[in-house]
Amino acid sequence: MAASLSLAFRPRLLLLVRPQPAPCKCAATQARLLFRARFSTSRLLQKIARPSRPAPKPAAKPAAPAGPKTAPARTAPAAVAGSATSQAARLPSTYAEQLAQRGRTLLYEAPSHFWFRAGCFSSATFCISYTVYQYWTVILHPPEGLMWWVPHAFGLILVFMAGMGTYFVMGAGRIVRSIEAVPAAAAAAAAAKKIAAGGAAQTPPVYIEVATRRVVPFMPPKKMLFAPEEVQLPFRMYTLYAARNGADAAAGQKPLGLAERVRAERAAREARTAARKYAMDHILTAPFRDAAKAFGTAWAGIKRSFHREGFAKIKLGKEEYKLDVTGGWALDDGRAMDRLLPVRPNALR
Repeated sequence: MAASLSLAFRPRLLLLVRPQPAPCKCAATQARLLFRARFSTSRLLQKIARPSRPAPKPAAKPAAPAGPKTAPARTAPAAVAGSATSQAARLPSTYAEQLAQRGRTLLYEAPSHFWFRAGCFSSATFCISYTVYQYWTVILHPPEGLMWWVPHAFGLILVFMAGMGTYFVMGAGRIVRSIEAVPAAAAAAAAAKKIAAGGAAQTPPVYIEVATRRVVPFMPPKKMLFAPEEVQLPFRMYTLYAARNGADAAAGQKPLGLAERVRAERAAREARTAARKYAMDHILTAPFRDAAKAFGTAWAGIKRSFHREGFAKIKLGKEEYKLDVTGGWALDDGRAMDRLLPVRPNALR
């Protein structure tokens, strides 16, 4: 080790014994440099020879005085549980409360009934006009030489025609146009009236606003407000819309999954693209196709005014109205109405 130290400090030690050149003006500077080298060498030797001291241990903290033990771990979970409970109380617990936070939500919208109502009114006009004319000319002012039994026979015919006119006129009314979920805060006045009249035992999160078509044409729809338990569906709406989308829930099949719905939507989009391409490639025959489609829609509506196919009975309060199940739109394929409204089985009409 001594040999290694001598080799390490050989250049600096040689400064002490190396012959110096002749004195010059910078003798004081050289002496100062020699003194600094000697002092630094001695300090380095002392550091190497000095043994390393262990690091001082930190002083131990004084022990706390003995006393009753506290349980901070018990208070923290209690506070966390209390905050979680308050947060859960603020979150909506039912589907009705979730809809109440959204505001007014459209649940159902019926398709257009223009041709259906046009068929009803035109048929009713014909029947009532025939009844009035024949009553005036045959019953009140019979022509001369007419047999006595003819007015009585025409009386039965006129009663039948008047009944048919009434049938067509009443068929154009009491049709549900739309169903909306209205928060209780937005319908505070109407809700207070219903509670005062005994229509509802307590205030629900949402009310159901139903707009129905009037019998008289060109009049705004009639809007009524009901509690959810006062609106009774004839069947589960999802059953109808699932069957329309290809997943017949009534037959026991499972509803379409996400991948199946994506594929169905892609197929429908491709079909629309192909139909548009065909229409653009055969643009000269487009007016005839549109006319045929319009005539088919009008004829279907007029036929429907006679047999009233595609309507189901829905109970609003104590009265029955008609719900169109052949088309229209329903929120979440009818699941929203199934969650909010009770179901009363009823045969389709």
